[in-house]
Amino acid sequence: MKFIWFVLLVEVMSVVDSHRPLTNGGSYEVSLFSTKAKTIAEVIYRMCLPKVPDYVHATARPSNPSLPHKFNLTILEIKRGSFIVEIERVDQARGWDMMPITVDWFSYIGNGMVYQNLILWFPDAADRRVMNLTTASKYCIDNGGRLVDIVDKAMYDVVYNYCRQTIVFGSFSWVYFWLSSSYNTTVRLEYTHI
Repeated sequence: MKFIWFVLLVEVMSVVDSHRPLTNGGSYEVSLFSTKAKTIAEVIYRMCLPKVPDYVHATARPSNPSLPHKFNLTILEIKRGSFIVEIERVDQARGWDMMPITVDWFSYIGNGMVYQNLILWFPDAADRRVMNLTTASKYCIDNGGRLVDIVDKAMYDVVYNYCRQTIVFGSFSWVYFWLSSSYNTTVRLEYTHI
């Protein structure tokens, strides 16, 4: 009987190779005004990316921290050199005069997934090794990340479905996944074969 162990990592790396994701981040200041509570803007990455990011997360704030304005930001379209956002004022249901607004962002390119603003990276499925908690933690740290726990059923379902749909196991009829989960004695978990 063969066992295959995979480690789930939270990646914060800025280098890319054939199996590692590319993350970047930055801030972009845009001067905007709006007569309504919402407006559209384009945010420029100000860097060359090898392709359109798989995921972008961004927030908006007044560039002047003494201003009381609060904003929500929704990403409408992700492009290779920029992304289009809708900025909505949420402290009041009205527009604002011309002001500089800073958009803080991070982007992700790679084989993995994003769950609640965490980048979950799966090492290459061909890299099969048996690990315990200590060696798995060291492996993650050596690769610029850390072990991540599956914190609830919703996260488990997202990770499980991602694994089932995207990782190819060749001729193996079944595999075990170790998802670095903490053991909770008050909750009974059942094993599921992929």
